[in-house]
Amino acid sequence: MNFAPRVFANQFVPGGQFEAMAVEEIERILDEQGETRRHEITLLRPLADVSLPNGVIDVKVSVPSGTVNYIGVTPVRARISIGGRMYRDINFVVSVKIFDFVVVANHDLKIEVPVTESDLRLVEIPVDGRDGYVKDIQEIKGLVPQRVIRAGSPVSMSYFSQPMVIKNGNPVKIIVHYKGIEATAQGVAMARGRIGEVIKVKNESSQKIISARVIDSNTVEVIM
Repeated sequence: MNFAPRVFANQFVPGGQFEAMAVEEIERILDEQGETRRHEITLLRPLADVSLPNGVIDVKVSVPSGTVNYIGVTPVRARISIGGRMYRDINFVVSVKIFDFVVVANHDLKIEVPVTESDLRLVEIPVDGRDGYVKDIQEIKGLVPQRVIRAGSPVSMSYFSQPMVIKNGNPVKIIVHYKGIEATAQGVAMARGRIGEVIKVKNESSQKIISARVIDSNTVEVIM
């Protein structure tokens, strides 16, 4: 960010002035990125006051990477010019925390155990730059974790899948769609399956093994 050239009192620039400029520049970048969530910007180490030679002082503060790091630190540079000539750079880092309301686990969630509303809660926590956080408990209610999720951890949709509704050897109803005609047959599942997955099933009448999409715990569908 460019500030109009000015003469500081006694050619003395307080460290807090650089911090204020850094905060303003970070705010500008966040606004440009459309970031509207609550955030905190913190200088990790106080900056020393700076005494400068006589001349008109021009201070430009920038984020060299052009992006704000939500995890870790964001490098910042304050470039000081005197009388139109570059005098020195002051490099430092700030911590930027972005807060959002996301779903977290109330307790450890076990693999393949369907989650209920009581297993989860909505809380405001610091988040990183990902967009995959779950923000509505209803989106994952009844789904099963594919990994152990520790208590207090934010959850992403990628952690979950539909529950296993069909087991190998289960009897199933096979619905076949062919050119607008629907037919049904009885069959046997040749593999486990979740809703939406394609598994192998055996048609009991023809003894043929075909691929079918799981509809529910008793039904699979073939589209030809």
